[in-house]
Amino acid sequence: MAKFRKKRTFIGLLLLSLLVWAGCSQLGFVKKSDQKSQTIKANKTTTEVETKKAVSIEEEEKEKDMGATYVEKNERREKVTAFCQKIEKRFTKYGWGKSKCMNYPWNFVRTSVKGDPLIWMTFGNETEKRKETTLILCGVHGDEITPIKFCFDILDHMNELALKEDKEEHLKDRLVLIAPIVNPDSFLKKWPTRTNANGVDVNRNFPTRDFKRDAIKLWKNRYKKDKRRYPGTVAMSEPETLFQVNLLKRYGPDKIISVHAPLTMLDYDGPADRHAGGVVGSSANQLLMQMSEQAKGYKIKNYPFFPGSLGNYAGNERNIPTYTLELPSSDNRKSKKYWRLFKDAIHSAIMHTMDKDMEVARDERAPSDSLKQN
Repeated sequence: MAKFRKKRTFIGLLLLSLLVWAGCSQLGFVKKSDQKSQTIKANKTTTEVETKKAVSIEEEEKEKDMGATYVEKNERREKVTAFCQKIEKRFTKYGWGKSKCMNYPWNFVRTSVKGDPLIWMTFGNETEKRKETTLILCGVHGDEITPIKFCFDILDHMNELALKEDKEEHLKDRLVLIAPIVNPDSFLKKWPTRTNANGVDVNRNFPTRDFKRDAIKLWKNRYKKDKRRYPGTVAMSEPETLFQVNLLKRYGPDKIISVHAPLTMLDYDGPADRHAGGVVGSSANQLLMQMSEQAKGYKIKNYPFFPGSLGNYAGNERNIPTYTLELPSSDNRKSKKYWRLFKDAIHSAIMHTMDKDMEVARDERAPSDSLKQN
């Protein structure tokens, strides 16, 4: 009887040991399975993160190649919202009504010296297969306030135009780029200034071939170190200049319209035998004359090139027909008048197509012409 009890006890302990072992094995299997699952999940997450990171880096490098300060998407939305609120206050101050700034899906990749977005808007066809690309710049000098309102009027006009179904007005074969406030820091000051937050004239800071040789020399000798026209010691040192250069590189416009004030004139810089209009009968010159006529005979003037200027950099050295429209004043009360005066001219300029005779002018242009300063 005692032997039977010992045998039963032994069998019981053996069965208990087997159960414990089986439980531990199962627990180990589950643990390993969980670990494997977690490892797979972690690897998948890591892959996703790395993929997103790679895309982010690729976009960042692309923008860095454009000379841009990379800004995350969420931060971009916040910056644009805050910026549009500032613009709205300025519009109210100047009696211009609503800016409609928040109505537009702005593009921007870099910021001004003080961190405001350098924005632009596109209308029409952004693919490579298009007939014409027009770039319009305003607010290059912050104290020239009427051009800024003028650009917002162009935005409204283009928005209406884009919604029309009339074939003649359709933008399917055109692209229009509008940068309404190239130099926001100077515009948003209590007392707006010509130069940016670093005290540099961003229309004298372009990397023209004569910049290093002549920019500072001209500033000292002709302008007696006038702070309003300081070109900076290094070309393209300012984010606002980089912004304009990047637009040219990214979109390769067929023509540029830069709006300023208050010299009351139209000026042309571009691929031509002579500075003020070029080849007689050329498409570029025809457009210049047309704009003048549609603005009640607005004065055309041969304004000189300057080291570091847009006209020199884009029009003279890169053969992009560049038009400077100088409004009569910076009087905020006359903005409606100026828009009425130039609306048809701007519309014609946007719809105008530069023809092949400009290619002839480009081929025949003498390299020495790029050194012309007065």
